[in-house]
Amino acid sequence: MKALQLIPGTILFAGLLATAGCGSSSASVGLGADAEAGDSGDATTEDASVVNVPSNVVSDGYLTTGPWGGYGFTATDPGAAQIVPACGADSCDPPFVGESFCMHGTVTGRTDWTGFAMLGWNVNQDAAKGPQLTWPVPATGGLIVTVNNPSKTPLRVQLQGTNPHSGADRWCAPLVSGKLIPWGSLLTNCWAGGQPQDPLTPGTPIQQAAIIVPGLQTDLPFDFCLVDVQIFPRQADVDAGDGSDSNDDSDDASPESYPG
Repeated sequence: MKALQLIPGTILFAGLLATAGCGSSSASVGLGADAEAGDSGDATTEDASVVNVPSNVVSDGYLTTGPWGGYGFTATDPGAAQIVPACGADSCDPPFVGESFCMHGTVTGRTDWTGFAMLGWNVNQDAAKGPQLTWPVPATGGLIVTVNNPSKTPLRVQLQGTNPHSGADRWCAPLVSGKLIPWGSLLTNCWAGGQPQDPLTPGTPIQQAAIIVPGLQTDLPFDFCLVDVQIFPRQADVDAGDGSDSNDDSDDASPESYPG
């Protein structure tokens, strides 16, 4: 879906000519939007650049954490970014190898803020490269995403359903590395001035998760790696019938901690 009208001070989005990457069999969709100073993904090291930092949850492009499992990919809109690796319908060039799950490149500056780059993964796909199924959002808990992002490029976490071309089927929040994002604090159109901002609700079927580099009006270089993803409540707690988690700090879990 292309932006039809430019409205100063607000954010419009472009539809995505998708890529579905390494081992995936269908397309993925993302969102381009404006970045805010508060969206910065914290660096986990003080290095000047990312140097292939290993992931705790990815092996040869396949992510496994808690109830999630699926192949990774990169994506953007035509002309909206230059990305390495570049992923197509069935593969990435170069492929994700070993524990590396990183992305670098440049998001194209656009006057309507629609540039973006995505590093994503399917959340319910078997390692035999099966279909992309969905996963229902729990009533409690959230997720923690940890990245190596030395340049502190503003990043977002995005979850999307089976129709992510629709703004009503994708939810995002600013990514602060290592900080809990409660499920309910993920919103549609999560940037300042975005409307409507509907929260992610329990039971919503999610097909993919991603880290988004939202574009600016000037070119934006980026270079980061996904280090870890944790899902709450943990599966052991779910199996035991306990939806709570001892790591769920009430202050961190507050939606107010994640401004739109």
